[in-house]
Amino acid sequence: MQELELIVDFNGIVVFDPCLLEEFCSGIKFGENLYRRFTTTDDGDKVVEQGILVPVLAINDSIYKVYVRLAHEASPVPSELIVLSNGDFPFRVRERAMIADMAALLEWAPEENWQPLELAAGNYSVCINGFRRIENNQIIDFGFEIVFSPCETLPQCTGSLTTSMQVQEFPEPA
Repeated sequence: MQELELIVDFNGIVVFDPCLLEEFCSGIKFGENLYRRFTTTDDGDKVVEQGILVPVLAINDSIYKVYVRLAHEASPVPSELIVLSNGDFPFRVRERAMIADMAALLEWAPEENWQPLELAAGNYSVCINGFRRIENNQIIDFGFEIVFSPCETLPQCTGSLTTSMQVQEFPEPA
């Protein structure tokens, strides 16, 4: 299991293998805007469906605690703090897995603010759990747990790209 702190300045988080992403894009130029390409063509759906990129979309800019673990490892997040779950997303690692702010796609700059993930090469099914702790009417802890389940073949994507992944908002009153 890894515990990371991730600064989000552009509305989301991405997990990817840079080798597979560059191969899909037939090379990526420094400064290239992949975000525009992925949001204005069907390439965005393709990179998710093909296990090249796993996004956490439409979240507030902030500093997030991120736990990355394999499914067989114990969760560091108490189940009562998990407020949302979204999965399963297919993911492939050929060389190395990285996690970064979505800004990595807005202006491609290899290695800039990327953090490596300790994942072996292979296929995974990925579930994203969002958590928050509220005390005295304040959100005092929040973030995401990204759970990787190794699998023989790449699973079909059942995760939603439209699910609200907000963990910094108070729940609606009952």
